[in-house]
Parts: sequence; structure tokens; C-alpha cells
Amino acid sequence: MPINPWLLAALLIFALVIGAGGVIASIAANRYTSTDAFCVSCHTMAMQADDPYFQHSAHIANAEGVRPSCGDCHIPRSNWFVETYTHVSSGTRDALAEFTHNFSDPKIWAAHRAALAAETRAQMHAQDSVTCRSCHDASAIHPASDAGKQAHALLLKGNVTCVDCHMNLVHPRAQSAADSR
Repeated sequence: MPINPWLLAALLIFALVIGAGGVIASIAANRYTSTDAFCVSCHTMAMQADDPYFQHSAHIANAEGVRPSCGDCHIPRSNWFVETYTHVSSGTRDALAEFTHNFSDPKIWAAHRAALAAETRAQMHAQDSVTCRSCHDASAIHPASDAGKQAHALLLKGNVTCVDCHMNLVHPRAQSAADSR
């Protein structure tokens, strides 16, 4: 049976329109779910946003008036596939955790937060701190201390990444079970 070229062209155009619509819809969803308003809509993240350590952190309270959103630091935007995968996988995991745990209990939240902190640091390290680098140009940073200069020289060579040295800039240090003994 011969293939009708007009039917094939119509199917191809239809597929392109559907595909483009899906990509545009996912980009809009990614942007919406990266806003602070969306992130703090759950009880647990609202507690984090209200934390005095967070409110006085250099990323929230600074002379430049720059305030990155939760998504700017936690969602890599280096590529659409990675961004979408991160939203879907972490969003699903976070929603399940919210529905299956009582995070209003400080001990349960502290234990979960310690695991989240380690996981987030490991993920940021594996991604070479891509979210940090989307705002900060490592070659333009000139630390005052000798240790900072040495660390940034290693950073520029690719031997370390931002989160190897810069932890707990925005959120307070999470206490692990071993720390609380």
C-alpha cells in the first residue's frame, strides 16, 4: 500500500505541534514550580522560609538586593531535560514525603532534613555546582584570604566545586542523628 505524502506531511505537522506544545507547557510548569510562592506552599518549606538563619543569609539579605528563588539554587537549568527530570523526580519524592511523614514533629523533620542536606550537597557536587555557576562567575571572584585564593584556584582547575567549601550559606546546618548525641 503506497503512503499518501499529504497524509504523512499532515501527521508530521500534527506531531510537531503536539511536541512543541508539550515542551512549551513543561517549560511553563518548570518556571511556575520554581517560584518561592510555589515552594513555600507546603508547611515544611514555609518553616524553612521563616527560619531566621535563612532570612539573614547572604542570598536573601544582601546589599545588592539580589534574591535568588528556591528553584535558582535547587533546580539546574542548564538543559531542559535535566530541569524537567529534576522537577518531576524531586517533586514527586517531596510530595510523597509530605503526605507520608509528620514533619511538624521537630525530631522527624530534623532527621529528614539531615538526609536531605547530604543528598542535596551530593547532587550539587555531582552537577559541578551548576546552579551556583548560573549566577556566580568563579573567575570574577577574588577572595581576600589566602585559603580562599587557593580554593578558588582549585575551583578554576576543576578540582573542587562550590559546595565543597560553601555549605550552609542559606539554610542552617542540619543536625544528623550522630550530632545530637
